[in-house]
Amino acid sequence: MMDLMQLATAAALAPRPAAGSGLPGYPQSETLTHAHLLWLAARGSAEMPARRQIPASALEPLGPQLMVFGIEREPLDFRYLEIGSRMRELSNDDYTGRCLSEIPHQRAPSTVWDHLTAAMDARAPVRGVLPYVGRRRDISSIFHIVLPLAEDGETVDRLLVCVELAPVIRLQDGTHPFTQLG
Repeated sequence: MMDLMQLATAAALAPRPAAGSGLPGYPQSETLTHAHLLWLAARGSAEMPARRQIPASALEPLGPQLMVFGIEREPLDFRYLEIGSRMRELSNDDYTGRCLSEIPHQRAPSTVWDHLTAAMDARAPVRGVLPYVGRRRDISSIFHIVLPLAEDGETVDRLLVCVELAPVIRLQDGTHPFTQLG
């Protein structure tokens, strides 16, 4: 297992994606890229890292924007195990310990469910965009990366999700840009 200094060095030295190599229409985010680089460094030669291979201190700067989901297999479900402080503050409720199937706008079929399932099935990171549904009117979307974790290096048992919030964009006159479309 890498110590914190080795992990930080590996993440810093890891090849960065070329400009424009991201998904079309998906903004490049230092926060999400940092989370992905930590995941890549922690996995070493394994297909996926275990949660214990990513030191809490390495994730600390991202902590407020992180969530960890446990995977329930029979029937398939995703349980909120950890929710960063920023995510709890923006949520409609404290979902810690709850399963997605218990939350009407997150249970299957939903985009949240689909993104978590995609990362679990692919056993690889998945980036996505979700509409923000909450009290704050200055946030329009949630950009995220779902990083699969596997205690045995093969079977996904947790999903680490890092989130970047996208602000609502307003024109100089205060209107939303899409209200100008006919």
